[in-house]
Amino acid sequence: MDVSQLPLPEGSSGWPIVGEALAFGANPFAFLAERVARHGAVARSRLLDKNLAILAGPEAATAFIDEANVLRAGGLPPHAAALFGAGVVNQIDADAHRRRKLHLMRALDAEALTHYLPEIRARIRARLARWVAAGEVGLQDECIRLTLELTLANFVGIVPGSDAELDRWAKGYQDFGKALFGLPLPLPGTPLASARAFTQDALATFGKIADARRHTPTGDAASRLAASEVDGERLGSADIARELQHLQFAAGGMWGWFGFGAMMLAEDAALANGLRAVAAALPHDPSPRDLLQAGGLIDFVREVKRLGLVIPMTAIGIAQRDFAVAGKRVPQGWLVVWTTLASHTTPGIAPYASPERFDPDRDARGEGAAPHHFAPQGPGEALTSHRCGGVEYSTLVLLQFFTELLRAPALSLPAQDLSQDMSGIPARWRGGLRARFG
Repeated sequence: MDVSQLPLPEGSSGWPIVGEALAFGANPFAFLAERVARHGAVARSRLLDKNLAILAGPEAATAFIDEANVLRAGGLPPHAAALFGAGVVNQIDADAHRRRKLHLMRALDAEALTHYLPEIRARIRARLARWVAAGEVGLQDECIRLTLELTLANFVGIVPGSDAELDRWAKGYQDFGKALFGLPLPLPGTPLASARAFTQDALATFGKIADARRHTPTGDAASRLAASEVDGERLGSADIARELQHLQFAAGGMWGWFGFGAMMLAEDAALANGLRAVAAALPHDPSPRDLLQAGGLIDFVREVKRLGLVIPMTAIGIAQRDFAVAGKRVPQGWLVVWTTLASHTTPGIAPYASPERFDPDRDARGEGAAPHHFAPQGPGEALTSHRCGGVEYSTLVLLQFFTELLRAPALSLPAQDLSQDMSGIPARWRGGLRARFG
């Protein structure tokens, strides 16, 4: 096939100078989903002065993870790349990426997850007991705090002393996420200016922790990264700090899945009752193996990940050559992104029956089993692609969270606005996701 003769993807270049950057930043979930629904597996857009190819679906994922087609280095806008820092795993490719991913997986492998689980369980139980005692809580804010409790403890050994301290961390990562999708204007009071200040402070804190863990390891992710050696390479404290910041930001979105899954349980009594039986059959303190073999609960978590408004897309890459997707040509030099949410929810693109419907029985029917059919955290394998390294960590946390939630008094949602503001990642419930227990 002569790729050079194929037509360009359909789409729009938007306004002069800014292209479609404003619409993209205002609602990345809807922006990507609307273009995939309109144009199919590949669509064209423009962000500032860069053409963008929006890819969706399994076939496009195969093309996207081929490094002969797409590399990540240089794909992020400069202001976003600077927030993550030079050399971070989401901005490198080929052998450098393989080595860095091997380092990171030392903090996310089976042994690490087994070490983290008792603290994950204890913190979930303590926070859930507070929710039940209160009777009614703003579940969104509580899930954000719980997520940060878990990740700060597991990754860097920080135990915030109050909800106010957790809220300060939450505000920092919220600004970080908004800055990634916003315009590169670091004016005072803008998310970018706030995110830069927050990142500087976080990196300084994480760097000191990395230094300390070289002498006194504790089993947290920082300790594991400080001890890691790959092909004779050890990471410096600055590299560890940047990877920990990236890990904190990426894992920090789990609260969106906590909230979405809780909402699904509150709205479907039959589903909740069936899963309560699964949770009741587990040991009081289930091991990772116990949780991963809890069939109905695993299916529920997969569906929560598939439909929750947490991750709209992979990190942006750059086309290294002209390549074909769905009969269209993606030209060399274009920005390229693969959509996670739209790839799983768009009829005609998502390889699912009625893909917009929440249905935990899909796995039993074999849906999502083929390569790239189920890839809410990116396509490919952990070590050979840019798929999120925290897939197994987030799965384990979700399994433990929902096990404890299903063992607690039944939750219900009082009348409220359950629509979501999709300008940030994850999307936020406008009504705060108020929940009652008992």
